[in-house]
Amino acid sequence: MNRLWQYLLGIEATSPGMTPPDDVRLEFASLPHGAPAVGLALGALALAFLVWRLARWGRPDLSLSRRVLLATLRLTTIAALGVMLIEPVLVFVRREQDPSRLALILDDSESMRFSDPYTDDSQAAAIAAKLGVESKDGKSPVDRLRESPRLDLVQKVLGANVEALAKGRDLFVYDLESAARPGGGDAARARKLEDVRPKLSVSPLGDALRGVLAAHRGQPVAGLVIATDGRSNAGEDPARVVEAAARQKIPIFAIAAGADEGPRNIRLAELQVDPVVFARDPTTISVVVESRGLRDADASVVLERRVNEGAWEPVGSQRVVLGEDGVLKRATFRVVPAVVGQYEYRARVEDAGPELTEDDNVATAASRVVRRQIRVLLIAGGPSPEVQFLRNALMRDQQVEFAGWLQHADPGFRQPGDRPITRLPNNDEELARYDALLLVDPDIKAMGPQWPEMIQKFVGKDGGGLIFIAGEQFSQQLFEAVDPKSPGGDWTRILPVVRDPGLFRSDAEVRLTTQNTYTLDLTPEGRGDPVFEFHPDPIRNRAALTSLPGMYWSFPVTRARPGAVVLARHGDPRMANQNGRHVLLASQLYGPGRTVFIGFDSTYRWRYLGEDYFDGFWARLVDRVGRNKALGGRFPFQVHLDKSLYRVGDRVHASVRYSDPAALAEASELVAELEAAGQPPEPIRFEKSPEDPGLATAEFPAQQAGAYSLRVAPASAPDLGGGGDLARVSTTAFRVEPPRREIDEPALNRPLLADLARLSGGRVFELSEVDQLDAAIPMREVTRTIENRDELWDAPLLFGIIVVGLTAEWLLRKRYRLV
Repeated sequence: MNRLWQYLLGIEATSPGMTPPDDVRLEFASLPHGAPAVGLALGALALAFLVWRLARWGRPDLSLSRRVLLATLRLTTIAALGVMLIEPVLVFVRREQDPSRLALILDDSESMRFSDPYTDDSQAAAIAAKLGVESKDGKSPVDRLRESPRLDLVQKVLGANVEALAKGRDLFVYDLESAARPGGGDAARARKLEDVRPKLSVSPLGDALRGVLAAHRGQPVAGLVIATDGRSNAGEDPARVVEAAARQKIPIFAIAAGADEGPRNIRLAELQVDPVVFARDPTTISVVVESRGLRDADASVVLERRVNEGAWEPVGSQRVVLGEDGVLKRATFRVVPAVVGQYEYRARVEDAGPELTEDDNVATAASRVVRRQIRVLLIAGGPSPEVQFLRNALMRDQQVEFAGWLQHADPGFRQPGDRPITRLPNNDEELARYDALLLVDPDIKAMGPQWPEMIQKFVGKDGGGLIFIAGEQFSQQLFEAVDPKSPGGDWTRILPVVRDPGLFRSDAEVRLTTQNTYTLDLTPEGRGDPVFEFHPDPIRNRAALTSLPGMYWSFPVTRARPGAVVLARHGDPRMANQNGRHVLLASQLYGPGRTVFIGFDSTYRWRYLGEDYFDGFWARLVDRVGRNKALGGRFPFQVHLDKSLYRVGDRVHASVRYSDPAALAEASELVAELEAAGQPPEPIRFEKSPEDPGLATAEFPAQQAGAYSLRVAPASAPDLGGGGDLARVSTTAFRVEPPRREIDEPALNRPLLADLARLSGGRVFELSEVDQLDAAIPMREVTRTIENRDELWDAPLLFGIIVVGLTAEWLLRKRYRLV
């Protein structure tokens, strides 16, 4: 019977297999209301009256029963047509319970692999207990908490509550990358919490929230849960996206992953030790420390050493006050190695408090301590008294291995020396066996055409020392015979003085040099230089300097070279030119080596006061020029940077520290250039520190990412780019990385999380409060009302009534002779 009625009414909403409706109601889509409804009712009455009258008007003698039958058929047909016009609709109502949707967004950026220090021990213990962290491998729950990455803790606490969150809800798990792309519902349903690993170099929180909102638009969303440290450094601003969530009445619940102070760590970045040092020679060891999240905190730097594989012994300990993130701090220790051998140094950082890891708190370095013996080669143009006494002094010095070569000596002459030579070196390798070269009025032409270039390489690249002592035989021709076009021809430019070609000496100057003695006029730099320290007592030393015997001859030069240090000038005020008194003793750095010019050849006269005056002066001077080469050709200065790694936009602070006390006067006479890959070099200026004369500093911006080279040389060797200059320069390489705010700003951004929760009607949860998350999300299953509407105006029943009514009325009218 029901099937018949469904057919007559044209109903499809109750087909077999369909759930029976919870409610059924009839609606009329076109039924008028108000005044039109009153008019319609009056019209229906008027129409019924008219139909009744029509039947009577056709045949007045028609019986009442027949008139009623005809009127009923006509009104039934009109009524069926009227029902069609008001469009009847049969509504079947069904109510279903569907789960709401809950989106879980896990931050998978690099900062989520960090661990947090949880510096408050009591709070850390409470959090560890709340999270169920247990002791393992001898580590306490607090220690394991401090070494656990943020994402691991998030997955642990959410995994313990995922069953409660899934009750009555459909869970979707996203990482930031998948959340930023709308769609992917099936993948999000299937994704597990443990599938998310930290990998992104940026945190597009805004894009992730926007993408999830778009993917679930129009669906019942219980809320968005985002577990993050709050670092949003790419894509759309989360504050703008949260407005869309608030309009859709979708609350955002944030899980704060991390601690407010962020990861704290101290790293022993470098242990700076000279690779080769002399025995009983003071050396400085620097321990470079880099910290993060420990501003204004302090730590202990402990230095130990082991000699020739013996036992470790303490050297010293210092407290270091830590600074801004990434800023290098330095602790220096002064050490005097007593014995020759292999030294190992070990530095460690202690008492820094809780930190990310202690694996990077130790560094080691090795140093070789050698005998303080300098190999010296003396080449003299003739057997002057200066040469004879200097030869004997060097052979007596136990710290010197001496070899001499007297030019123009008779064949078969046995050259002097600890290891006599039979010929001069004729290539760079042979000359590089020596540490210092003493040229006493040499005949350069007789030495060979390769020697000018050999001398420049010996000093400028190998770090050798050169002492040039002018004489009366060959020195003047040496300067005048310079050929700039030949390889190394202009070799005199490595000397600290300039002698212009054709330098004129008046007859009066010649007479003064042969008839009157003079003394040295030491400059302020010379009076403070250790080479003129004849006595440790300053008063007695000044007395010794003033009592030095006078000298006769001197070799004039035009001026000192820029960057050179003048130690002594001519004592007679009449021996001067437009540049001042004649320079008689000067020194300069050339690459890693040092050159000294002596414009007189009678220091042997100082022996009249005692052999120690003469021997001590030359021992100190030879040690000065030969030390760098004996120690491996190192520079007398070290270049340091304030950070181990730079980001675009940082400022690079570079410093040059002079380890050689004799080079302090040259600390500001430096030239430097900065070169980035593919870019032309730019000059950098170092300024001498007013507080520390041995320190020069420079500052410049890191404007683009890439590899950089900072090249530094003394002012005496300014051609850093090459161009024929044989001087080696100090090169410090460093890199500038693109901005990586995930690494540079790893602390928890709690204000952003608070704004997201407040503006959307959500809440911020600590890791220890995640068990309250389920109760804070009120929506679970939602009731969904489904209405199926069947229009009845075209039902077979209505069409049948109209057809049957019209047909029956027509037949009856024929029967009653009304037509």
